[in-house]
Amino acid sequence: MTNHTTDIIFAQTRFDYRHPENGFGSYHDFWRLVDLSGFPTCYVDEIDATDASKCYIFTPVNGEIKSGDKFNGWPNAKAKIIFWNLEQGDYGLIPGVSETWASDKAFAANIGARYVLMGSHPGLMNYAPIARNGKYDVMMLSYMTPRRQQMAAWLHNKELTLAPNGWGEERHNLLMQSRVMLHVHQNDHKYIAPQRFALAAAYKLPLISEFLDSIGAFHYTQMLLSDYENIPHFVEKWVRTNGDAIDHYGAALHQFLCFDRPFAREVMRNV
Repeated sequence: MTNHTTDIIFAQTRFDYRHPENGFGSYHDFWRLVDLSGFPTCYVDEIDATDASKCYIFTPVNGEIKSGDKFNGWPNAKAKIIFWNLEQGDYGLIPGVSETWASDKAFAANIGARYVLMGSHPGLMNYAPIARNGKYDVMMLSYMTPRRQQMAAWLHNKELTLAPNGWGEERHNLLMQSRVMLHVHQNDHKYIAPQRFALAAAYKLPLISEFLDSIGAFHYTQMLLSDYENIPHFVEKWVRTNGDAIDHYGAALHQFLCFDRPFAREVMRNV
């Protein structure tokens, strides 16, 4: 195990997935956690695979790592190179990669990866807090696939208010004005969306999730779970009937991911 963050370097692609201004902010929270945790960064083309003293962690896979069906990779690498797979796809073997991580236990088992919990950090809430006013019942903060669009329609039929998506200070205000974070799967795979869990934790936002194949390292005291068809009724029940009781789930998730098992600690314990 590496004992300090300077031996661990996070490698990002030249294509920018961390700034939503370019329309590709899907890894914004991940790279924010890297920065908050004090890890140095480089670009994937700057990885020194000959240095056995270094550990590099990269994500995602794109054309800078894979050309057509062929991975460029780092053949005969001496450095430890880890691929943190957050895309829920099986990329197989990448030359020079000694280990693949996944932050959903069932997905990790399905692709033969190592299950590594993605912790969080209180600084992920990087604007001054405002008073929570419950303007919105639900925030999904996700790409709206057909099954998520259907869920939004069901919530509307229940007269539950749904916060829009947003970035920066606008997103911060929307999170502070929402009662719960709702996690609905993009497709038929019942996997955790680790960045969304980390964000909810930073904001102490109670999390209601569609059933998962595995809750992994989490506990049932840290989230609420429901089957897909019953989610609108489940949300209505908790938001309108048990509004005060739900808050302890957000506090428990915050304690677990931000303090008990934060991002930096989970990375260092698994390297």
